[in-house]
Amino acid sequence: MHVHLIKYLITPTLLFVTQNVLAGHIASRSLDLASSNNQIVSNKNIKYELLNEKEDTGWALYIDNDVIVSRGRSDQDYTGGFSFTLSGHRATNYLLSIDSWRQYFHELIGLDKLYNDKAHFKLHSFNFGFTLFTPANLSSSAPILDEHPYASFFYISNSNEIVVPEDDIAYQSILSIGFLGLDLAEDVQKSVHRLLNSDEPMGWDNQISSGGELTAKYTFAAQKILNRSHAKEYTRHELKLTGEANLGFGTNISAGFNWRWGRITTPWWSFTPHLSDYINMGVPIAKETEKTHDPEFFLWLGSSYHVRLYDAILQGQFRNSAVTFDDNELERTMTELSVGITREFSNNIRISFFYRKRTAILKLPDVRRPKWGGIAISKSF
Repeated sequence: MHVHLIKYLITPTLLFVTQNVLAGHIASRSLDLASSNNQIVSNKNIKYELLNEKEDTGWALYIDNDVIVSRGRSDQDYTGGFSFTLSGHRATNYLLSIDSWRQYFHELIGLDKLYNDKAHFKLHSFNFGFTLFTPANLSSSAPILDEHPYASFFYISNSNEIVVPEDDIAYQSILSIGFLGLDLAEDVQKSVHRLLNSDEPMGWDNQISSGGELTAKYTFAAQKILNRSHAKEYTRHELKLTGEANLGFGTNISAGFNWRWGRITTPWWSFTPHLSDYINMGVPIAKETEKTHDPEFFLWLGSSYHVRLYDAILQGQFRNSAVTFDDNELERTMTELSVGITREFSNNIRISFFYRKRTAILKLPDVRRPKWGGIAISKSF
């Protein structure tokens, strides 16, 4: 399908829905099959307790920046991002919550049929944040035609995780709505660069959709546990298969795996590093289920293969942009590798450090492979 047809059909579908239309389509919480604290043991001998979600289950802060892996020497491609997540059933009722919109679209395309006739439980979160992109040359105020364009995305999102014990599978449904091209992006990056005494970026007038443009993306993902082992009172390792589809200003599909090894006390379905098309879009926070006196501490590794159909961050959306790339100038496929380490501290606080790297996303003579690092801090209640 041609890229222009994709962007002119997808974005209106996601955006022009109103809260009044959606109200009649939201299933009552009391109809959820996980209305009591039953326990299920799956074929993989994994014990599940069908959870009644609390109003507040935790929060998480994510910070990405390429400076972390370049030792401050570069600022290019995906230069950084920030997001904050509030987890629990209360996430569906915040003033800016778009969970009813997410649920309507989720049911409209029939994804609820994957689990409605099976015992399951649902968890929710609300998230807000931004991502920033720049070329390597920050000193020029003129458009740079052979580099990653300046771009930004400021957003809010709601997510729903559905755990299906019978299948040892967990689904994630996420709707993100926000703006491309806000002037706020320049203010944010210049403030950070002044703090770090770095070069001032001069080309933000050339960013994608400069001046601001409404946009949206719907994500549906799944992960299935393939193998795990125990040692003493905790899980020793977990291996999971992952898949994801995105529809909107970034339209793509991907498949991969993630693996973690160490002293693992949180449930397997709560660990979702694959849900990170750049900044983590926020998923529900879970407490430990394994009982041990020692803190959780593990290493993790993941990889995924992406097939891209449309990317507004590089190709633009509806507004004219100073620098954009045609479909034939983008790499259709790319591979991502991620590694990290997570450590639990007192009061259910966990800190993760991670590194991500992708294959080239543009067909350029001196093509780069984007890489960045990040930190995640979370607390479960």
